[in-house]
Amino acid sequence: ANTMPAPYYRFDGSNDEIAVADNAHMSFGNGTSDSPFSISAWINMEDATSFPICGKGTYNADGEYILYVDGTDTLTFQVYDESVADTYEDASTTATVTAYENKWTHVVATYSGVGGTSANAGMSIYINGVSQALTLGGGGTYVAMENLGSEVRIGNYADSSYAQGSIGEIKIHNLALTATEVKELSSGASVPF
Repeated sequence: ANTMPAPYYRFDGSNDEIAVADNAHMSFGNGTSDSPFSISAWINMEDATSFPICGKGTYNADGEYILYVDGTDTLTFQVYDESVADTYEDASTTATVTAYENKWTHVVATYSGVGGTSANAGMSIYINGVSQALTLGGGGTYVAMENLGSEVRIGNYADSSYAQGSIGEIKIHNLALTATEVKELSSGASVPF
């Protein structure tokens, strides 16, 4: 099941990105409440450290959400409330993901849209269809994401962190995928989005 999805894009780790223009359909908060959404992708990380997959905006500026591998090699899903500085909720895999370097790996982050200071309790992360143990975090008093004007970026975070590796079949779903749907997606079945 480790076949290469097509099409896919290779990112050189220094300046590559795919940008999708801002669109209301790509925002999942209105400042008062959040809506459910999920991000799914096939990734092949040549270097897992600081590997941005898909995000909208920049933290403490116009950030809405991001799915990325952070500087400590954990797969992290964050949502931002930019109405107040330093305010976010996140979930990270408790285990590092370096074992997945140089192989096609299916990743999914889901968010129930619950909002509020326990928004991270509404998050799940799956690798190759399997739900991961998570470490939950956050800062400030999160209420909801704002609908802001940034583009959606694939393979680039804030023009400062770039993916080194390949990304394919990025999908942003306007619902929280179920574990069954995630399993079907990772096996190549078609599911609603």
